[in-house]
Amino acid sequence: MSKQNILDLDKLVPEQRILRLNGKDIDVSKIPSRVMLDIIKNKDKMEEGGGTDFETTVDLAVKICKPSFPEITKDWLYDNTDFTQLMGLLEFVLKPLKDRAEKSSGKNAVRPSN
Repeated sequence: MSKQNILDLDKLVPEQRILRLNGKDIDVSKIPSRVMLDIIKNKDKMEEGGGTDFETTVDLAVKICKPSFPEITKDWLYDNTDFTQLMGLLEFVLKPLKDRAEKSSGKNAVRPSN
């Protein structure tokens, strides 16, 4: 009889993370992989300020907010946020990824010998 090795990804439930925007509570705990990959792909360009257009940032923000706030549109974001808030939204969403990357680089870092 062979032994089974099962990884139950349904049990990997992230810590709930709520973003409040204009009085709306937006759950950013579970963002679809497609959206996260788009954010990661454009992250450096957005941080440089101008490497990607503002439309891309707004598109990503809408995709992040849609599951919790289905009525959200680009127009709603344009009318109810400023650029600082949009970037804050993306930074908040990216924080778990940054933390994970830092933790991984810490484990793999070469430590000087004494």
